[in-house]
Amino acid sequence: MAGVMAVPRPPTRYGYRSLGAESGFRVRLAGAAASKLQAGMFSFALLYAVSAGRSYGVAALVVAVAALGGIAAPLRGRLLDRFGDKRVLWPILAVHVGSVAALSVNEGLHGPVLATFGPALVANVSMPPVGVLSRVMWRRLSQPENLRSALALDAVLTDLAFVLGPALVGLLTLTVAPMAGLVVSSGSSALATVLLLRAQAGREPARGVSRGQAGYTHRQPLADIHRQPLADIHRQPLVGTRRESAAGGASQESERGTGGARHWFGPLVLAPLRWLLLVACLFSAALHAVQIALPAVAGRSAGAALVSLLSAGSIVGGLAVGALRSRWVPRLPVLLLGLALACVALAVAGRLPLGLVVAGCLLVGLFIGPTFVALYGGAGDLAPSGTEAETQSWTGAAIQLGAAVGAAAGAAAIEGWVPLAAVGVAAVLALSGAGAGLRVARSPRHRSRPVGSSRSAPTPELAEADRPVAEAGRLSAVTNNLDVRPGVGPGGRGVSARIEG
Repeated sequence: MAGVMAVPRPPTRYGYRSLGAESGFRVRLAGAAASKLQAGMFSFALLYAVSAGRSYGVAALVVAVAALGGIAAPLRGRLLDRFGDKRVLWPILAVHVGSVAALSVNEGLHGPVLATFGPALVANVSMPPVGVLSRVMWRRLSQPENLRSALALDAVLTDLAFVLGPALVGLLTLTVAPMAGLVVSSGSSALATVLLLRAQAGREPARGVSRGQAGYTHRQPLADIHRQPLADIHRQPLVGTRRESAAGGASQESERGTGGARHWFGPLVLAPLRWLLLVACLFSAALHAVQIALPAVAGRSAGAALVSLLSAGSIVGGLAVGALRSRWVPRLPVLLLGLALACVALAVAGRLPLGLVVAGCLLVGLFIGPTFVALYGGAGDLAPSGTEAETQSWTGAAIQLGAAVGAAAGAAAIEGWVPLAAVGVAAVLALSGAGAGLRVARSPRHRSRPVGSSRSAPTPELAEADRPVAEAGRLSAVTNNLDVRPGVGPGGRGVSARIEG
């Protein structure tokens, strides 16, 4: 029928093939890989550098003190959101490199140990948040249909970094110098900064946000959306999603500075996000309880190999979830339920021949990668406009907190009962995460589906035009703040709702 736009056909390519065909993919991939290498190297590089001239116990204490700097991750994310990537990354990279240099000089001169603790803590506090920025970059630049594949690839790179990073540090320590690992770790941070900024050159969101203003506004006023041609509306993400389009991101992000006052609690004001952080904490606790149990069950050497099998299974699971079509991807509660059942199977296999233990470890690992993808993807979807980096940082902080909880719970189970009891504790933690995940899945944001508001059977053209209004109407239920209902102004133009913190 003339004047009616044809229903678009599904893309002939999807998953990694479609992602790899995007412009600038190679630079994005290189930047993401460099950002993951930093996280996989720093702690081990610091341990080996300090232990070369001091006792192993002192070196471990230095690493523990430096780890306290991880509490600054949400602050670094908030700075990225507020002032922009370039204004934040370069200064803190300079502080990070300077503190690593000061630590190296003090260790080389066998200076006082107190002069090592300070630079180590500052080095971690000023760690460039390139890992967070890589996930935000995928959301900013990837096409909507390729985002899950991009996040899956990012999770796989993280697993590879934690497998290869410590091995690379050990090799550099033995063949070059004890400080070589720290040098390469800082170098990877600098390389990741350059590549990630280059990947987003000309497309970094504009930031005109004052201290008293927020990112709790819609990505684009509905009135402006209704002025656009329908073909352009179809290409853009829906209002209410937390994803920048590859083109036009700067103009959309300029809306960040034109909203209500930002709540001091940041994105944590959203109840669904708080539940998601609880899920991340419980998932990480279950994972680390298993990692603590494996060396106790099989011995140090075999246990280390079994932990590597977890990473191998995670890589396979992450690659698989990025290649599947959306309808075949399990949701977060299902993944955590599967992880709980896999932990039960591993606990049973722990009393059986080693081959079944290997199979149990691979089975557990298959759920790890997809769960990371679901967590970081869900955090990005729930992030209010202008808080993407801070939200991803909070997710990482919850995972780190869960690692500490899981390690402590696993150790207590091993000491109080038997090594396999720690795997049982992991199953309970994963099952609890599945229950909390149901609260996230039932939140209005996750339950909402774009629908047309026309009483008669809408044409595809009208359905696309009405979809932003329907999505904006659901946002007020998510915020737990002021309920300002969007409406339709004279002439049929949408009136954007503003959510104030």
